[in-house]
Amino acid sequence: MGTSSARRPPSTRLWRLARGAATRYLAPEAPAPAFAGEVVARYLTALREGSGQEAGALASFRQTRKVSQELGAFAALAQSQGWAGALTARGLQDLAGQPPEVLAPALAAALSGPGADLEAAAARAALTSILMEEAAAPDPARWVARFLAGALYSRLALDLGESLEAAAPACRPFRAGAAGLRTVIEASAQTLPPAPPPAPEHWQGAAGWLWVTSFLEGLLQQLSNFKR
Repeated sequence: MGTSSARRPPSTRLWRLARGAATRYLAPEAPAPAFAGEVVARYLTALREGSGQEAGALASFRQTRKVSQELGAFAALAQSQGWAGALTARGLQDLAGQPPEVLAPALAAALSGPGADLEAAAARAALTSILMEEAAAPDPARWVARFLAGALYSRLALDLGESLEAAAPACRPFRAGAAGLRTVIEASAQTLPPAPPPAPEHWQGAAGWLWVTSFLEGLLQQLSNFKR
């Protein structure tokens, strides 16, 4: 039902609780159904394992934050110089004029780099989605915020996809449940207090890193405290 690339996460207590919440979320007759927010919160609690409690789940998104800076910088270029100018500046002029279904995955691969691990796969999936949907209106802060929410959702879907798929009675409730998880994450990203984004030329420097880190930290904190 769409999670063929899902992985089997660790079998520690916190991960078992996260998988259990995913199962209760989609099982049609679960004695204590889970809400989408609980699934996300338990997932983030499990994700902190191995990252160190002080760093929290944030430590699991180091490469994602770097990709966010690349995306912000590209969006700023596209905003000021147009898509052709931004693509040329990245050495991707051959992509100018290509349809979104060709441009989006190629540009996503260029911005996310050659990584082949779970974090890189989630970043590429989220980037492709953003570039397909937002191509007409480059907006660095909006793109980065949506990308971070999308990357988090993609990570969750890969980690808990097996439990979600096994619990769903059919394809339609599975897709509806997955959409519910995405909605919770995206809604939290939209309610975070806005902060002034970096100047276009600063997205790839310390200012960009701090903005991305602050935004993601707020998103993870808000989702970790989700009550229903």
